[in-house]
Amino acid sequence: MNIQNSFNNYFKAQAKRVLTQLDRDPDSPTYGCFDRNYWHYKIRDFPSSILQQGAFVLDRLKWEENEFLNPIVAEEWTLAAINALSRQVGPRGQVSEYFPFEDSYPASAFGLYCAARILSDWKKENVAALERVQWNGLQRLARRLSKRRECEAANQYAAGISGLALSSQLPEMAIDRSCVEDHADHLFSLQHSEGWFNEYGGPDFGYLTVTIDALTDYYDATNDTRAVSAITKAVEFLIQLVGSDGQLPWTLNARNTDYVVPYGLVCAAARSSCASWLVHSLFGHLADPKHAIWSTDDRYHLHYIFSSIVRSIPHLKDMVKPEAPIHNDYTWLEGCGYWIRRPVDTTSTIYVGVYKGGVTRVHQQHSKIPICDNAWRMNLGKSLWTTNWWQLTNKADVTVNTIKISGQLVRVKLVQSRPILHFGLRAMALVFGHGLTNVLKKIMIFRKATSKSPTFTREIQLDLTSKELVIEDDLFSSFEGELRYSPRQNMRHVASADSFHVEENQGVLKHSSHLVKQRTNIRTFLHF
Repeated sequence: MNIQNSFNNYFKAQAKRVLTQLDRDPDSPTYGCFDRNYWHYKIRDFPSSILQQGAFVLDRLKWEENEFLNPIVAEEWTLAAINALSRQVGPRGQVSEYFPFEDSYPASAFGLYCAARILSDWKKENVAALERVQWNGLQRLARRLSKRRECEAANQYAAGISGLALSSQLPEMAIDRSCVEDHADHLFSLQHSEGWFNEYGGPDFGYLTVTIDALTDYYDATNDTRAVSAITKAVEFLIQLVGSDGQLPWTLNARNTDYVVPYGLVCAAARSSCASWLVHSLFGHLADPKHAIWSTDDRYHLHYIFSSIVRSIPHLKDMVKPEAPIHNDYTWLEGCGYWIRRPVDTTSTIYVGVYKGGVTRVHQQHSKIPICDNAWRMNLGKSLWTTNWWQLTNKADVTVNTIKISGQLVRVKLVQSRPILHFGLRAMALVFGHGLTNVLKKIMIFRKATSKSPTFTREIQLDLTSKELVIEDDLFSSFEGELRYSPRQNMRHVASADSFHVEENQGVLKHSSHLVKQRTNIRTFLHF
């Protein structure tokens, strides 16, 4: 199946499911809302505004040939979705995503990005529809967003800047171009020389492609050539990470996503044969239900994944002929702590992630499931600790065939949702607003090791003669506890992570535990 058919078939399989998320009743007070939990099930008492990105799909359907949605209806629903977003904006320009009074930056950024992209296109193609737009809420949203920065999650910042750039083309939004330029200067400073953008301390493949999507639209709005350069470097970073099985080493991500979105990559493939190869590698079998995208939950599928896929379809024909890159046998990316080996005379790709406690992966050309070692978890009394946590404090000594990592375990906690916690969350949000988000991030994302944390070293040696990795772990704790292999799940909370993946089938193979008392040494062998 060629890639055009692959995308089209996926679109046909999923479009109706996505449209179900939309309130399509013109007499409903929530007409145009994409949060089905709010308008239909009524199990949420506020709309999650970030879901209004579903308007991207509606607008694309207006131009697509499809047998189930009239273009006139598609246009009406697109307008309804944009106006629904406008109604959701509070008096100070705030919107919510996870709890009321949140003043969510992501919901603001992605909501404005979607609406402004569509409206800027209508300015050229459908001026009459602009007269029916409810501008007041969108204006407040843009003004509020123009005064904010998000430096820890570059994908959100890129979406926000793209939304502001597109808004600056609309006189009704009253956004000054100099404001956009100031934000853009700061965004481009967040890109590492290795090509990735900062996502809570490191690279993340899923969110990097979201950034590429946003930069593609930012360039369309501004002709700022820095965007093209940034996209090129980001694509080159991803290309050098693709394994011999055509997949990315998902569990090395700083934010644990296990998907990528295609729109920006497809547009880049119009000028790069290697980018075209990347699109074919990652999305060539998109229509196959075994593709990882099919595991994505409804919220994030609607949120931006399906939108990106649908927006890619018109640009697939412009991609140049794919050409596979030449990968190095050995790559050490010090900035993100990725150690990569592609041993000669093998069909394997070996990855180690330094800043995730030495998480190890072996991708093989003819194997559907990589060999994975997800490092360790430790139960010490009532507390839970892990080596599998993104920590820039980890140290590494590397050579071509060995890598030694040392660091500390991080104490983690899984929070169970309860009514009393939600009551407290809402009360504090009403008082502290956006400031509460920073507190929650420190609890769920930015946890750090302390002087009392157990320590570890992990040494990995590549034996090319026997084609195996020898992993030697040395852990020290002043408390007695139980040590066990970590499952694939990472405990650093990311909303779009933890989709089902076939790699989880390996979890039952590593069920043994070890008693930890002072120093414990364990040796593991991975054959490839």
